[in-house]
Amino acid sequence: MGTPLQNKIYQYITSFIEAHGHSPSFEEIAVGIGISARSVSLISRCVRALVDEGRLVFYKKGHRNIKLPEAPSFSLPLLGKIAAGSPIEAIHDYRAIDVGWLLKGETHFVLEVKGNSMIDEGILDGDFVICKHASAAKEGDIVVALVDQNDATLKRISYQVKGMITLIPENPHLKPKAYLPHRIQIQGLFVGLLRLNNKVTYVEQSH
Repeated sequence: MGTPLQNKIYQYITSFIEAHGHSPSFEEIAVGIGISARSVSLISRCVRALVDEGRLVFYKKGHRNIKLPEAPSFSLPLLGKIAAGSPIEAIHDYRAIDVGWLLKGETHFVLEVKGNSMIDEGILDGDFVICKHASAAKEGDIVVALVDQNDATLKRISYQVKGMITLIPENPHLKPKAYLPHRIQIQGLFVGLLRLNNKVTYVEQSH
């Protein structure tokens, strides 16, 4: 998933490309993430690490030579509906559902779930959650949060307690925990779920 600094650089580059249509310079990246413009060697090392991970691409020599990897379109046929409760009449309705944005989104990554803190949300131990890189979240979002720059966790976020960030599990046997804001760094938002069962992959989009 990269270091916190690499993720911050990646998020800045992604936002810059979306806003300007081209990549920022190393100096612009440094200033944009709040460090000295002279820290180009540090930025260069982090960018090269992101390229090695496949999250960025060098597409030419020289200045402003970074781009996001292309995500080819990918779709699966939607053949109809099926009941998980009472039977319903079979419906034949051929359509294609584009899941490329979910499985190959240029800002998306996957984490394997360990533990049962989110079981009431249908997220089980051993599932793979699809997340989108983000550094901010709204009330009630399910987030990938880094606590004290060390421990990563998947929880629902709340700002209801004044001056605190609360991470809420979706498990009646576990209690929410409130933290001072400087202890929490948001690294991503939950957008979907992969569950492997007899080598079949199930994809569930977050609502």
